[in-house]
Amino acid sequence: MSFFRWLEQVGITSHPGGWAATERLLALLKLKPDDLAVELGCGFGRTLSYAAKEFSVQVVGVDLMPALASKACDRLKREKLRGFTVAADICRLPFRDETFTVAWAESVFVFLPKPEAFLEAARVLKPNGRFGIVELTWRDEPHPDYCEQTREFLGVERYEVLTVQEWVAMLRSAGFAVEFAEKMPSHAPPSPLHRWLSDFWDLARLGFGLARQLPAKRWLEGAREIVNLYRYTVPAVFIAIKAG
Repeated sequence: MSFFRWLEQVGITSHPGGWAATERLLALLKLKPDDLAVELGCGFGRTLSYAAKEFSVQVVGVDLMPALASKACDRLKREKLRGFTVAADICRLPFRDETFTVAWAESVFVFLPKPEAFLEAARVLKPNGRFGIVELTWRDEPHPDYCEQTREFLGVERYEVLTVQEWVAMLRSAGFAVEFAEKMPSHAPPSPLHRWLSDFWDLARLGFGLARQLPAKRWLEGAREIVNLYRYTVPAVFIAIKAG
């Protein structure tokens, strides 16, 4: 079973950097009430609902897995927030050109074909639209073997960690001007206690859910991948502007 099917069955998503990275990303995007924002890879809608509530923006969530998109939509309705979600492939978004003023993604493009996915993100953004991502980068030197081992373990088609310079080059090749690129100090920077506990609870549920679906003989392999995630990589935040 692939990683994305695991997420759909477990019904939860998490990402490197935790809530501290989310707050940093949204603050740098400078969301305004008149924005129409899209989250690419919205999962079960945690960031989506927070953005709609905290910044009063209208939001649209996109996720490849229908069950996750549905959970995110239910969350928006339950909290009476402006927005909806769709199940779709990020490389083939069901939106017209220049629809949104803001877009963001958290630990999504590491799984996607590049630069095709960046070009599609640029397509649906208005000129001067703002685009932000939190993605994995190398802590020090690249370790290509780690990417291949992780791709095989997760059962996904792609898993590609890039250097900060490579992420910036990908954004520029899609027509973005990069305004901000920051490597975070760790996978779990300090954050308010209630947010840290929420991150921990999400990771615990995710880990327990995945462990239940893995044969016992693969648990050691999974533990190795987690250790290497923290050993070799850190998240980074990028903010870019689509050319006018």
